Parts: sequence; C-alpha cells; structure tokens
Amino acid sequence: MTEQISRSPERLSSVAMAARILREFGKHSTQLGVSQLARRVGVGKSTAHRIIWTLVQEGLLEKVEETGLFRLTTTMRSLGASAETAQRLHEAATIPLDQLRQKTAGTLHVAILDGTDVLYVERREGPGAFSVFRAVGSRNSAHVTSSGKVLLAFLPLESQRRLVQTMRLSPKTSRSITSRTEFLAELARVRCQGYAENRGESQPGVCSIAAPIRDPLNQVVASVSVAESVEDVDRGLRHLIGPLVETAARISSGLGWNQ
Repeated sequence: MTEQISRSPERLSSVAMAARILREFGKHSTQLGVSQLARRVGVGKSTAHRIIWTLVQEGLLEKVEETGLFRLTTTMRSLGASAETAQRLHEAATIPLDQLRQKTAGTLHVAILDGTDVLYVERREGPGAFSVFRAVGSRNSAHVTSSGKVLLAFLPLESQRRLVQTMRLSPKTSRSITSRTEFLAELARVRCQGYAENRGESQPGVCSIAAPIRDPLNQVVASVSVAESVEDVDRGLRHLIGPLVETAARISSGLGWNQ
C-alpha cells in the first residue's frame, strides 16, 4: 500500500504533463514538433518525446509523415468540435428552452447525432421525467426518437442512406419502425414537414416531437424536442408543434442562422 501511494504523485505528474501537451495543439498550431512542445511546456526533450509517443500509442496524437510533426487524431479533433458545439448550443438554447417549458409539462431536450445514436446535451425536466429520455450526456437509439429522426432526415441523402444501412433497427415497442424502407420513407416525411414525431416508439404511452436546429450555413446541427406521457398516442403532441418549431428557430438564430 505504501509503495502504491508513493508512486501516485509521479503518475499524476505524467498525466498533467500529457494534458498540457494536448492543450498546446488548441492554442496556435495544428502541427507541432517534439522540440517545440518541450519548450512550450517546460520539460526536457527526452521527456516530451516519451509522453508524445505514449499519446500516439493511445490514439490521441498522430505523426504527419510529410512534415515529421505531430497533430491531434481525428477522434480528438471530433471531441473538441463536439465540446465547442455543446457550449454554443447551451448558450443559444438556455432562454428559448426556459420559455418553452412554461408552455408544456413535458421534458425538453437538445440533442446532437453521434453515429447512429442521439446524444443529449441539454435537458429541462417536466413534472414526470422518463427514464427512456435520458439525462445530459446520455444517448438513445436514433431510430426510435423524434430527435434522431430529425437529425437523420436532414443529412445529405447519400450520407443518410449509408448510415441507415448500418443501423440495427431493433424494436423498443410494438410501434418501433424496424424496416429500413419504412424508416427511409419516414425520414422523407420528416424532411418535408420540418419536424418529427415519436408516437410510443421508445416507450408505451410516451410521445415526443422534435424540430431541427440550424447553423449559419443552414445545416442541421442539433434538434430540440419535447417528450410527454399522453392518453392518445396516435394524436401525439401535435398541439406543441408550433411552439416547438418556433423554439428551434430561436435557438438557430442564436447560433447565427438567418432564415
């Protein structure tokens, strides 16, 4: 036990140094060499070399053969972009979500697409929160959620088809869509009408609707949704379509979208 404790500061020091090296790539340059990194973080070149190659082996950095320098891997760049997107969405969505919450007892979410899942980045709970509609940082299958349908519907059509082909359309309820042909037709309807519905497809008796959030280039980067327990699943939450679409437009405007 004593030996394990005595080594802890050394291990933590190495982690801290690795973190400092990774942060350097977000400051000025996208590609950096060993000598540059050693100088910037204030360590010897041999120490920097060992840490950098450990980060390469862990898939966080990669060496660019053409320049001999190092850069963040695609995974790390994507994580950075996702974090930035989540922060921008938080800032743009806060007031519109709080105002929409005054019009419904449902649970509100802002979500982004992550592979074939939706990733929830904002949440406002209603009086009865549903376990199937997860907390911030959690995910759900895109094909059984209104958020997922919106995010898939507005992808470029070729990208959409390729992604749907990789999906396992496993049913969550008897209402879940499990046919790729039917699902693609559903996405076409969503794209045409400008919003998506989930009528008991994730959980019996629970419906949700979602609308797209757009960036300054008119690309759909997220969705805003409301989920609620209903008596009439076929009717769903149609009375909230107008307020939800308006909320999506306001969040989009906060991101710089100009209708």
